[in-house]
Amino acid sequence: MNNLQVIEHKNERVLTTQQLAEIYETSTDNIKNNFNRNKDRFIEGRDYYLLKGNDLKKFKNFVNNSNYVTDSYLVDPRTPSLYLWTERGANRHSKILDTDQAWKQFDVLEETYFKVKKMKPMEILKLQNEALFELDQRVEHLEN
Repeated sequence: MNNLQVIEHKNERVLTTQQLAEIYETSTDNIKNNFNRNKDRFIEGRDYYLLKGNDLKKFKNFVNNSNYVTDSYLVDPRTPSLYLWTERGANRHSKILDTDQAWKQFDVLEETYFKVKKMKPMEILKLQNEALFELDQRVEHLEN
């Protein structure tokens, strides 16, 4: 999950279906099938956004021509529609998948990917400082 590209839609961090499948170590087809079987449990605009037409075109141009992408397209230019999953939507998928890995990965998403946006700069610096202090202690312990 270290290579996870951060994307936002309507000032909210979201994940594509492809990203969600990679994180939960499943296929995009599994994500799509689970969603279709449980569509009544998801609310558009709260759990996901469905982009089509001009909105999709603008979004694809933005993410594919920005620093979101390193060596490939984040969104295939031929994609006719795109689901973007919010934190709540990602949580619902982890419940549907109901595997230890999905629950574990959602915990990581919740604490890192989605939470960072909500934190104040000083909180981020504090966390970074704590992480560096912990790393320094581990290195010192290994050296001894």
